[in-house]
Amino acid sequence: MQSVIRVLLISAFQSNSFKLLTQILAEIQVSKVCQAELIRHGWEAEVKAAFPKLVAVPLTGAEEPQALIIAQQIARHPHTKDPVAENHLGEAQAMVIALRAEHSQNLLLLDELAARAIAKQRKIKLSGFPGVLLLAVQLGLISAEELRVRLDHCRVQGTHYSVGFIQQVYEMASSGPRQR
Repeated sequence: MQSVIRVLLISAFQSNSFKLLTQILAEIQVSKVCQAELIRHGWEAEVKAAFPKLVAVPLTGAEEPQALIIAQQIARHPHTKDPVAENHLGEAQAMVIALRAEHSQNLLLLDELAARAIAKQRKIKLSGFPGVLLLAVQLGLISAEELRVRLDHCRVQGTHYSVGFIQQVYEMASSGPRQR
């Protein structure tokens, strides 16, 4: 079981999948900005209940400017949907945490395309929420149909997963090997 640094767990909370993540991952770390955003989205009770599996990690004073530079890079990226750098501080802080030596083997969960591109440039090991659900199917924790339902639920609530993308992930889950 590995740790994960996660920028936002919105998809996990939207689809009632946080408990599933805790079955796969030893610890889920978020930046303070990410934790605050989850609370702003109305998941304060869930965030509190997730302790000790969910840990808010502060940045050092030296890391704050690095996070701002990364947020600006995300805001300027051609795939961004939001050109305001401050709105990308959660993703940027998570990347700064992921770049720490002690997190080199941890997984960063990012779904936003621009943020994923910047993370790839920085050689950060990453996945998206659908990838974690695929792993849950492979581990026999959920079925391929449950994966589809969870992603559809996220889409209905505003996450930018297209119907075609969800179908593609479902087909991967349906055809992939399963561990028991």
